Amino acid sequence: MTETATGTRRPFASLLVALGVVGVGLAVFDLASSSSDVARRGLLAQRPPIYGRFEPGFSRLGVFALALVAVGVAGAFLAARARRVRPALYLAGAVGFLLAFSAAVAVVNGDTGAYTETFERKRPADYQADVHVVRELGVRGFVEDHPRLVPTFTAVHSKTHPPGPVVFYSVLDKVFPDHLVPRAIVIALLASLVLVPIWFLALAFGGERAGTVAVALFAVAPAPVVFAFTSMDAVYATTIAVGAALLVWGIKDATRPWAAIAGGAALAFSSFLTYAGAFVVGFGALYAFFARPRREAVKVLALAAAGGVAALVLMRVALGYDVVASYKASFHAVPDETDRSYLYWLVGNPVVWLTFAGLPVAALSMWEFFARRPRYLIALFLPLLAADVTKIFPAETERIGQFAYPFIAAAAGVAFARWEASSGRRRPGVLAALVGVAALQAILIEALYYTFW
Repeated sequence: MTETATGTRRPFASLLVALGVVGVGLAVFDLASSSSDVARRGLLAQRPPIYGRFEPGFSRLGVFALALVAVGVAGAFLAARARRVRPALYLAGAVGFLLAFSAAVAVVNGDTGAYTETFERKRPADYQADVHVVRELGVRGFVEDHPRLVPTFTAVHSKTHPPGPVVFYSVLDKVFPDHLVPRAIVIALLASLVLVPIWFLALAFGGERAGTVAVALFAVAPAPVVFAFTSMDAVYATTIAVGAALLVWGIKDATRPWAAIAGGAALAFSSFLTYAGAFVVGFGALYAFFARPRREAVKVLALAAAGGVAALVLMRVALGYDVVASYKASFHAVPDETDRSYLYWLVGNPVVWLTFAGLPVAALSMWEFFARRPRYLIALFLPLLAADVTKIFPAETERIGQFAYPFIAAAAGVAFARWEASSGRRRPGVLAALVGVAALQAILIEALYYTFW
């Protein structure tokens, strides 16, 4: 009994220390940034690194978000207490909850226009401003001419991204010509589906319990909640995470070569929406050599590469998509950002995405990476650092970490499951409390800032 008690106290103390250290570190950096001219240089935000204007406000509509916090806490407790969850039902419920909670949080300040702002914003304009070009040229004509059209686009994001986002907005415009809210719901639903690949990532590294925990924590995290209705980056995170999950399963399990092929294809298809999926290629290459013998690693990476090439060829034939030409055009269209302080953002980038990941996910994932899986930390952070240093992904400067959220959410689930195993018992109350912390943090960010991405 003494050994059990000691084994319980040590992991619990480590958890509290991790939460405290990460929380204090993020808070100190954020507070220091609020009064730093260097942090604001070249950025429209009033208080970096939150990427938002400080506009505090909490209306009566916020009651719905608070009510859903109670629902999320109760749901996490019940899921964590259950001996086993049914993955299909659990994921469907979690995705539905994330969509509902995102809708409630979006209007805590009383501004219901937050749902459709991405379609109506004029300054700065977004993808919607260039949909008329797709109408004029047709989808194939637009995609084929994309490299030539890049300098003529109205929206900055249209210039710095592949043709996919504008085509996607055009499809939404055609399917829902008279109503903006259904278009916004489609985008938010696709963003909420990120929980599905997170489940499989956590399952691969830590089993079903890790998947249950990871999904519960990320279903209320600020990143997917705050950006579901405001940023296509949340959709990109879903598409990239699908490729990452397939790639991880293909690397871990030699009996699933199809997963490696599908993972490569999924990442190639994601290049139609964002070039940032290439960071996962870097992660996969490093992880493969950490997880498999050299020859097997080379073999599985070759399968993934074959899937990626096949997908790119298919898009070239079907749509006329030339990823190399489009990338070159977008790269040269990136606005001059030499007035930014690179040294500040080298530190600030991780702070941005750790803040939006939520304190529980940030702390638990760092605990897992540093204490248990330092090699995986290298596999994840080296490509992120390389992307940041080279600025290789157009329009993703200071934002590439957005696509690392699924990885650290999975790591957080693994850390919690490992802690429970070492203590010898399940901790549904602790998980419920952590879900409450993350959910309230999401509400707080939205209530204090007009966030934009």
